[in-house]
Amino acid sequence: MGSRSAASRSVLASLLLLAGLASAARADDALHLSGFATLGLGKAISGAHQSNFEFDCPCYIANYPDVGIYRNSWSLKPDSRAGVQATYKFGSQFSVTGQLTANASADKPAVDWLYGSWNLSDSLTLQAGRKRLPLFGYSDFFQVGYAYPWVRPPGDLYGWQIVAYNGANLLYRKNFNGLAVTANVWAGRETDKDNQMLGRVYYGDRVDETWKSILGGYVELGTDWGTARFVMMTNKVDRWVGTGAGRTVNKDGVKQQFYGLTFNVDHKDIVVRTEFNRFVRPDAPKDIYNVYFVGAGYRFGDWLPMLTYSRFTEDYKDDPTANEKHHTWAATLRWDVREDMALKLEYDVFKDRSAFPFVGNSKAITLSLDYVF
Repeated sequence: MGSRSAASRSVLASLLLLAGLASAARADDALHLSGFATLGLGKAISGAHQSNFEFDCPCYIANYPDVGIYRNSWSLKPDSRAGVQATYKFGSQFSVTGQLTANASADKPAVDWLYGSWNLSDSLTLQAGRKRLPLFGYSDFFQVGYAYPWVRPPGDLYGWQIVAYNGANLLYRKNFNGLAVTANVWAGRETDKDNQMLGRVYYGDRVDETWKSILGGYVELGTDWGTARFVMMTNKVDRWVGTGAGRTVNKDGVKQQFYGLTFNVDHKDIVVRTEFNRFVRPDAPKDIYNVYFVGAGYRFGDWLPMLTYSRFTEDYKDDPTANEKHHTWAATLRWDVREDMALKLEYDVFKDRSAFPFVGNSKAITLSLDYVF
């Protein structure tokens, strides 16, 4: 516990340092600096009294990848974070981009982005390096709280163990008479040793995870009233559980396929957010995950109240007692304090319908302040 507390203090210090560096930096024509920060305060106000490995519940998982979990006392850790991004241009064709993010719930800051870009034409760009894996509609700016209406994107969807990849992608952008078209194809792999989400939430032991032979692509269409996005990806999964002589192979080259649809509407004061995803591991033992959320709100000036429903359903063919199932109702209120700052209040009702002892039902409340600079 002592080492984890020390790591948390280090990350909190990094949050302040990143915010200070980005605010104080002066960019020249070649260097562009930007940043973001979220200060979140919340707690699980009720829920099932049970245990999930190291966690005594009532508890609410706010951030699956970094294991940000609210319990029955107020905490700043699950949702507080800050980051800084820098892009340096080498003329009009080449640039390098990096982003460092510190999450209060993580042990150390993480490099979310570090890649080079080569503009092949006005609409086509080749990129290579480390990037966020663009599976979901909010993957690219998952860490930037100001970019979405909730305190955090619905955890029933945004809870996968691999969030980045090392490889290359080809990005296309073009505007056709008011229709913005974006297409992206990517390939690469990612290895995460001691994956925190799998190890601490699902196995109670060390887990090393590799996603290899990644190949994916998406197409996004945008107008002045909304966007539509379709994404597909395939890869293979290797997973090892345990340490030393007790280390065992859990998955060895297991095929995985991902399909996703996103539809968003911003028309006058009407706001609609939806996302539908399906993970399939087609070979025996066949495993299928269907996840989605639907949210709607209405703007009253600088205020946006919104109601969102999200659902996660696993269909594990060989062992129904291993199926994970849960859904969440989230009521949110966002106030745009000014152009670069938003204050949000969120109330979550989580219903656990898993066939095995997971985290149980819970209710949580969170207040966050988001800032971009």
